[in-house]
Amino acid sequence: MNLGYHGKILVVNLTNLSLTDEVIPNEIYRQYYGGYGLGISYIYKHILPNCNPLGPDNILGFCPGLLTGTPVQFSGRFMICGKSPLTGKGIRTNGEKSSGGWGNANSGGTFGPEIKKIGYDAIFFKGISKKPVYLFIDGDDKKLLDASELWGKDIIESEKMLKQNHGPNFKISSIGLAGENLSLISGIVNDSGRIAGRSGLGAVMGSKKLKALCIRGKKRVKYHNKAELMKYVKKYGIKFKKNAKKGLLTKLMTTFDGLAPFMRVMKLRNDVLDGPLLEIITSQMFSSSALGTPAVNVLSTQNGDSPIKNFKGIGYIDYPPKKAMKLRGKNLRARMKKQYGCFACPARCGAILEYNELPYEEKETHRPEYETCIAFGALILNNDIDLLLKVNEFLNRSGMDSISAGNTVAFVIECCEQGLLTKEDFKCKNYPQGFFPNWKDHSNLLTLLQLMVNREGIGDKLADGTKIASEKIKNSKSFAMNANGQEIPMHDPRLDPMLGVTYITDPTPGRHTAASLNFEMMGGKHFLKGLGKMKTKSPSELGSLQAKTAKFHQTLECNGLCLFSANMGTFPYLQVINALTGWNIDLGELLETGHRIQTLRQMFNAREGAIRHEIPQRVIGSPPQKKGPLKKKSIDLEVIAQDYYENMGYNKDGVPKKETLKKLDLNFAISDLNKATGTPKPLVNEYLQIKPVLDD
Repeated sequence: MNLGYHGKILVVNLTNLSLTDEVIPNEIYRQYYGGYGLGISYIYKHILPNCNPLGPDNILGFCPGLLTGTPVQFSGRFMICGKSPLTGKGIRTNGEKSSGGWGNANSGGTFGPEIKKIGYDAIFFKGISKKPVYLFIDGDDKKLLDASELWGKDIIESEKMLKQNHGPNFKISSIGLAGENLSLISGIVNDSGRIAGRSGLGAVMGSKKLKALCIRGKKRVKYHNKAELMKYVKKYGIKFKKNAKKGLLTKLMTTFDGLAPFMRVMKLRNDVLDGPLLEIITSQMFSSSALGTPAVNVLSTQNGDSPIKNFKGIGYIDYPPKKAMKLRGKNLRARMKKQYGCFACPARCGAILEYNELPYEEKETHRPEYETCIAFGALILNNDIDLLLKVNEFLNRSGMDSISAGNTVAFVIECCEQGLLTKEDFKCKNYPQGFFPNWKDHSNLLTLLQLMVNREGIGDKLADGTKIASEKIKNSKSFAMNANGQEIPMHDPRLDPMLGVTYITDPTPGRHTAASLNFEMMGGKHFLKGLGKMKTKSPSELGSLQAKTAKFHQTLECNGLCLFSANMGTFPYLQVINALTGWNIDLGELLETGHRIQTLRQMFNAREGAIRHEIPQRVIGSPPQKKGPLKKKSIDLEVIAQDYYENMGYNKDGVPKKETLKKLDLNFAISDLNKATGTPKPLVNEYLQIKPVLDD
């Protein structure tokens, strides 16, 4: 009997339009959980190595977490995964071209639980349809339907048409024009504005001519011990409500921005909040104060966390508090119509804003998250809140990743500043004489984004992100802020070098949501009793602790938990897994499972020649800044990366060792070692004669 999961997946072949149920052995769930654990387990064995990510041989998976769909708090996440067309590009050591690495993207909302409700633990798509289609599932009725009328529509228009045709209670995940036009920085959108934005998987979905999934179900998984599960759920719920109750801290959160200059002068990072108060501060920030992730918009621009002016600026000089305050969380909250949260989430960090200036019939929009606020704020020196809201809505409707889009805009502005692009390059219908992007005037920003989404004119060079754009615009590589092809998120590794290690070593590079020691472990040790020491000032311990973090992190992702859950205090993690499944796993097995998942993802990249250590010299402080919170910060990521690899059981090139594969029951991957390759050259920072920052 399956307990905690259905024991089957749906495999959709878009070439021959077939839909097939496949049974998954019980041991796979215990070895990989759900999410991209189940995704990598299936895709690794069924995909053709070295295949074209935008060709018929790529497989696209929609994979809810093991706990997704249950009442366990924070468990509403799901993963979309497949071979990424964006990352891992390069040349193998044998001269053969690599065509992409492992890709996954995370989203919340209500779509992931609905996959469980239609009776599956995942849906995988193979092949390519001859014409646009969408997957329709209503209970046991499942079929592929013609999407020709939907093709060319934005996300909101598509959802509206599907709900008019089938009913308002269907859950929908779809691509916009960015995905249809195969932009490599496009994502997949559900719940009208929740986007699985990274790895370029919107382009994979577009290449398959798959416009949308429209699903509705009522099935439930069976629990091993429902009474025990609900006991832990209720107990945690009581604790969370107590922490989230309005009080002095809630009032302080609304004036939190005033601490920014103090934290800059005192050289304090955001993780100064780590400690007993962290869970109260975080829960009140999301629940009571209703600020959500934009609560740190101002603070992060001043203490060195947020990148300024394409990673070359200094907060208090180029984007001072007076300017940053225009995009503060409190100003966004003033427009709030309602709060919302993902399925089973008590924090409710999302919000719908009322905004009458939108150029659409609908006059409400999702509140932009921190990453979007900075990508279209401090990164490009914009502080126009109206423009930010219009950009956020446009990107949500188009299905384009805001982190990559913001980085690309910053890249364009610097190319213009350096004379690599001129007004002539930006001629278009709206600007027949052309326009000239710059740091001070953003009046043409929406036009530039429209060109990117539609691949018109200069937009065709920019639609695939900064790495490919830099290959098309001569002498621009140093302005392209990406790690192994994926644009770097809005957290500067010069402030937190362990994020930089994650950016270059994780199988999905350039990701702040991947496992990073200091960034994630502000609350990780409080979240899971017994996890042990997770902080150090000794450089010799960083690699081993990063390895432990990576193992722990994979389990969060694959169980469908939001990463913010780690900041909310002690969680009955092992207890709810065991109550759901009856497995009786302990901490040792949990971390071994995380190790297995991370290693198979790494092995995927090794097989594809997609392990790289590419990151701009600017981002590692080479040369270091002369002023500001990042003054003289020059970091050595390679030495920590090598220590991390050793502690994970990988060789110096990042390729898992044969004994590691055996230990983790990954024997089926051993035969791929003979064609596996790692990073061809180490990352070098020529300015390391300045004291390296490893333990700040």
